[in-house]
Amino acid sequence: MDLNPFQERAVSTNGHCTVLACPGSGKTRVLAERAARLLNGHERGRLCAVTFTRDAANELKSRILSACGQAAAVRLAIGTFHSIALSQIRRQSSNTLGRLISDGERLSLIRRCWQQHAKRLPLESVIQAIDTAKSRVQWNPTGKPEIEAAVIAYSDILKAEGAMDFADITLKAVREINSDAMPPLSIRWLLVDEAQDMDEVQLEWVKAHGSRGVEITLVGDDDQSLYTFRHALGYPGLKRISEHLSSAMLPLPVNYRCAENILDHAVKLINHNKERAHKEIESARKVTGEVTVLRLSDRWSEADEIAARIQSTRLSEQWAVLARTNRILDHVEIAFTDIGLPYYRVGGKSVWDKTVGSTYLGLLRTVCDRSWTGVSNALFFAGMDSAVVNKLSDIQGPTCHDRLDQIVTKLDQLGGTESDISLISNLRLGLRAWEDQESKGRALLVIHAVAAWLAERATDEQALLLRRLEGVLCKLNGRLANRLMQASSRAGKPGDGTAIMTLHAAKGLEFDSVWILGAEDGNLPHVDSTPEEERRLFYVGMTRAKNHLIVSSATADGPISRFIQESGIG
Repeated sequence: MDLNPFQERAVSTNGHCTVLACPGSGKTRVLAERAARLLNGHERGRLCAVTFTRDAANELKSRILSACGQAAAVRLAIGTFHSIALSQIRRQSSNTLGRLISDGERLSLIRRCWQQHAKRLPLESVIQAIDTAKSRVQWNPTGKPEIEAAVIAYSDILKAEGAMDFADITLKAVREINSDAMPPLSIRWLLVDEAQDMDEVQLEWVKAHGSRGVEITLVGDDDQSLYTFRHALGYPGLKRISEHLSSAMLPLPVNYRCAENILDHAVKLINHNKERAHKEIESARKVTGEVTVLRLSDRWSEADEIAARIQSTRLSEQWAVLARTNRILDHVEIAFTDIGLPYYRVGGKSVWDKTVGSTYLGLLRTVCDRSWTGVSNALFFAGMDSAVVNKLSDIQGPTCHDRLDQIVTKLDQLGGTESDISLISNLRLGLRAWEDQESKGRALLVIHAVAAWLAERATDEQALLLRRLEGVLCKLNGRLANRLMQASSRAGKPGDGTAIMTLHAAKGLEFDSVWILGAEDGNLPHVDSTPEEERRLFYVGMTRAKNHLIVSSATADGPISRFIQESGIG
């Protein structure tokens, strides 16, 4: 298919340019065609393209070489910001890089600094503060003194040990280029994909090259900037660097994905955002899609409705179910499993791998194979202190019951309480009864009894989840061990049925039909984010749909999302 006039202009314009690519506008094709034009037009020119993930880098490299030929490969470098900056430092810097620490080492160091300086505060607050400091060229502490002390201590330890963490790489490259200790990349052109997601350090790295004669092409969409929590600069960042470079602003406003009315609703929504570049977004598909808004009583009713409706279409593989959080998607996974509807999860754990599901399956497995892990996890779930549970695991015995017998007599020596002794005695009696029932082929009785034992020691929400998981296992066939195997392997691979994922994970994807659930104020928009960022997230969800969009909410979980009215869909 020929390029449209907007795409042609983005490919052929000379000099610095910022390409604002709306959803479904052929962004990757334009980026590849522009790179091919530059490489083919200058036989000695070198080009670097920067992305945020390895997968995106590999796809872009393939598209560029397909457009300009394999001979250009020697003049082409493609990678993530970190990988390109790391290669740059190793190749050109006269300074030693320092040892790169692993993620595990990083967490251990942060934990040390937290315990020394900020233990009364959540560990996560120190991790976030360190991440914030690493995303800026110049860190100006504004938080609690304890957190500031922990951040400084972390930096001092790295310096003293001659080490760096992953986030230091691009920052080091920026500082060395700007101080003339290291030259910029030896390239003529630099292309940046998903430029709206750059943080301050990444933006300064791009700017350092642009200020030294490299021609910069930024490609992105400020309306799809979803990562403020990871310090992405979004529209303000794109505007800042574009003005600094005096870039040509080139929109790609034609959407080839969505039915016209679906896109119109999405555009009506995003137009409520003030911090954005103006674009006249239009659909190339002059067809009318189906848009539906549903209000259900509670989250389980919502999940059951999703499963039933998608099953009735007999086209489950054409659907995606999207939500603000993975926790909400657990309800959908159980509803799908309950009726045997094929699905796969993207970017999130299966409900069977999370605390409630794994504890339930683990204890049922213990009934089948007498393994200790199911017992220890059940004790911890039921409220036993983790230090005591860990000590129990050191006691050995030929069988699970022998270990429990020993533990009952030694528990007071291990720091256990009267409540712990009662808990273990109760579980020991339960296990014997459940094993007896299982040996007689009474799988349903065991499934009910184990769920009831855990539910007595669970929160109300966990107990409700257990009842649903219990119902799933009861509908499966065979002995208990067979049912457990079936349950834990229900999720398929990508393409096997309906895609279940968060709105963040759906960015860059497209589906014939999309269902967005949990559209309540407080959830979407989420209370922990800003309305503009949440509006962008909802916009991304809506624009994944080609022909069919359903948005649902649950009365029990809050008032209907303001985005439904803002988009004009209900």
